[in-house]
Amino acid sequence: MDITSIIIAISLSIITIAIVVCFVYLIKFIQDLRKLLKQVSPIVDDANLISSSISRPISSASEFLMGFKNGFKLFNSFSKK
Repeated sequence: MDITSIIIAISLSIITIAIVVCFVYLIKFIQDLRKLLKQVSPIVDDANLISSSISRPISSASEFLMGFKNGFKLFNSFSKK
């Protein structure tokens, strides 16, 4: 083997090792991301529950106030005539 073939073989070996190492880190990163998403999922569910429990009374109060507003409009239209 001449020097060019040896350099190419060494270069390919180094590139192959680098690619394998990158894939190992990528797999570990994806596993950590999966664990993180499992931990975050209950937090998001709780936030959704809290926001829905807050929004229901607010929308009920808004509907209650709109009913008063419409009632006053009706009362004012009868009192002006």
